[in-house]
Amino acid sequence: MVEKKSLFIRESSGLIKQVNLLDAVMLNLGNMSAGEALFQSISPYASSGAVLWLASILGFLLSIPQIIVYTIMTLKIRRTGGDYVWISRVVDGRLGSILALSYLIQSTAFFAIIAFFSASSVNSVLCTIGIMNHNQQLINLANNVFVNPYGNVTLYQRLTFYVISAFFFGIVIALNIRKAKWGFTLVTILGIFSIIALLLAMIVVGSNSSDFFTKLQPFLSAYNISAPTGKRMFFPGSFSLLATLSLLPLFALYTYPWINAGPSVSAEFKNSEKVAKLNIIIASVVTFLLVTLGFMEMDLVAGYNFNISAYPTFIYNFWTVAIALAGNQALQWIIGLGLILWNFYTLSYGVVMFSRYVFALSFDRILPEKFTEVNKYGSPVYAHLLDLTITLLLLLIPVFSINAAISLYGTTILGAVYLFFGVLAGTLYGFKNNEKILKIFGVLASGYLAYLTYEAATNPLIGFTTTQGINITTLLFVISAYVFAIGVFSASYLKHKREGVDLNMLFKEIPPE
Repeated sequence: MVEKKSLFIRESSGLIKQVNLLDAVMLNLGNMSAGEALFQSISPYASSGAVLWLASILGFLLSIPQIIVYTIMTLKIRRTGGDYVWISRVVDGRLGSILALSYLIQSTAFFAIIAFFSASSVNSVLCTIGIMNHNQQLINLANNVFVNPYGNVTLYQRLTFYVISAFFFGIVIALNIRKAKWGFTLVTILGIFSIIALLLAMIVVGSNSSDFFTKLQPFLSAYNISAPTGKRMFFPGSFSLLATLSLLPLFALYTYPWINAGPSVSAEFKNSEKVAKLNIIIASVVTFLLVTLGFMEMDLVAGYNFNISAYPTFIYNFWTVAIALAGNQALQWIIGLGLILWNFYTLSYGVVMFSRYVFALSFDRILPEKFTEVNKYGSPVYAHLLDLTITLLLLLIPVFSINAAISLYGTTILGAVYLFFGVLAGTLYGFKNNEKILKIFGVLASGYLAYLTYEAATNPLIGFTTTQGINITTLLFVISAYVFAIGVFSASYLKHKREGVDLNMLFKEIPPE
């Protein structure tokens, strides 16, 4: 039998404990995407009678069991890879490896899409500032260079998006490779700036409530959006609970379930008990407040009836309204940069999280051992290079086919399945160790994540299915991800079996810190 000490690559991960509470919170906030939720992600899909801020409250309340499970499991098992380690040790090692590999593929595709379609935020900022200041140069840039990527885009414009996205992604990777701490610091700086810009946007919208439509008129006129003449209503007279609940999958797509970034770096926590206990809770509450208050303020100031008719334009939203009302160009650009940087904030947290999952899988011998190598500053260099390579390749998809790229949004089902097994691992851990809180909230969280997984598979708004049936491009990507993951695990298992290492024995042990 192989000695226990030879199961893992080495007896210490080599990663440095340098992630403080602020870093961990900012990682989770980037994961939960409050800024993108207030942009074009949710509000255009709200139907009459649906209340966005109420849906946000319900979504947060329903996510509390998962928050509790993930917090307790992070306290119990603080290891690089977070929920991958929980699933592979508590549920099944083979299943955990396959799910984590498929989740990595989905995540990389999502980051590539975010990088490409972040041009829509640049386009919105340029258009809005240009219109409000009669600046034809900015409008020309928006119409000819930084065009809306969802519209008719030339190959040259797509290549421009590719180069800009690849350049930024390369810089983020280079900083992470140089020093792991620089990667965390970049996430924190981008997060702080983005949140400050969002708070400024809230102040601007609120302070212009008395003459809201007068100041917004140039923006509304430019897009032929009619301002109402009747009374502004905060709450719809024709409120529909069913329509409000139908928004929950969209909130789930962008915000509350995505709390696994902090746990993925939990082995690197400084003052680990405190950070493990608080990072998910703080990030979830901050996201809840930003998203809920943002949508609530819009209904208070503009009125529900106007918002519900203007949101479907994809032009009118919290961010563009705040920019239009800002009054001076300096403030407009600060808020506009905040919107744009939310996308790069998302990419920056993704670079960190991806590398830790790759590291954990390599430490368990599923991926090549090379990806566990770290430099003297605690950075998993080769894991980051793998991220760069895959993302740059997937970033080519929207260059050649916008429709294929949009279809990849539906691959969220891979992430939904992964998170379901994350809370299931917590539930089983609770039953195996007689942890009452984990048993109760694990069952509740598993039920809700199962529902969200079902929605990811069947709701046309998510993209895996359409009104005509299953999206074939998305289905092929999902099947390919699972086939690839199964192939990688099988090849690794057979290779190590020939070398005398039983991976089944490895999954019975918690990896070293």
